[in-house]
Amino acid sequence: MTQTLTTFSVVVSGFYLLLWGAQGLFPGHVASTVVFILVTIAGVAFVRPGWNIRPCRPVRYWVGLWSLLLGSAALAVYVLKLFKIPTPYDIATLRALTLLPGIVVVTGVEELLFRQVLFRWLEVRQFSRGGAVLATAVAFGGAHLGPLFTGGGIEGLFYLLQSLYMVWVGLLLGELRRVTNSWAMSWVGHAGYNRSEEHTSELQSLAYLVC
Repeated sequence: MTQTLTTFSVVVSGFYLLLWGAQGLFPGHVASTVVFILVTIAGVAFVRPGWNIRPCRPVRYWVGLWSLLLGSAALAVYVLKLFKIPTPYDIATLRALTLLPGIVVVTGVEELLFRQVLFRWLEVRQFSRGGAVLATAVAFGGAHLGPLFTGGGIEGLFYLLQSLYMVWVGLLLGELRRVTNSWAMSWVGHAGYNRSEEHTSELQSLAYLVC
C-alpha cells in the first residue's frame, strides 16, 4: 500500500506541474480544460478503469449526499460574502462558463479523472475504498490550488480557501462514488454543486442591490 501511495503521489504531482504550468503560460480556464481532457484521455487509455456508470445502493443515501453538496455550495458563497473575501470570478464570465454544455464537459472530465481513473487505479492496487476517497479528495483539492502559484495576487487567500474547501467537496463526491459505485452519480453531484453555487451567488448579489 505504501508503494501504491508513493506512486500515486508522484503521478498526481506530475499532473499538478503540467496543469499549473499550463495556467502560468496561458492564463485562463482554456489551458486548464485542455490539460484535464488530455490527461483524462491518457488515464483512460493506460489505466483502463472501466466505466461504472449504473448506480447501486438506496436512493435515500444519494439524496443525503446531494443535499450536503448543495448546502456546501451555498455555505461557501455565504462565507465569502460574510468575510468580504475577494473572488477572482467575473459574474458575466462565470455565467458563460457555467452554461449547461460547459458544466457537462468540465465537471464530466474532472469526475472521470478523479472519481474513476484515479479511484479505480487505487482500488485495483488493493487500496481501501475509504482510502481512495480520501486520496482522490486531496488530489482534487490540490488541483484547485494552481492559481496561487501562477500569480494569484490579492486573490491568493481565495484560492487557498477554495483548495481546502474542495477537499471537503471531493470527500462528498468520492463518498457518492463509493456508495453508488458510479462515477456518473458524482458527476451529477458535481454539476449540481456548481450550479447551486452560481445561483446562490446571484441571489445574494440581487439581495444586496435590493437592500
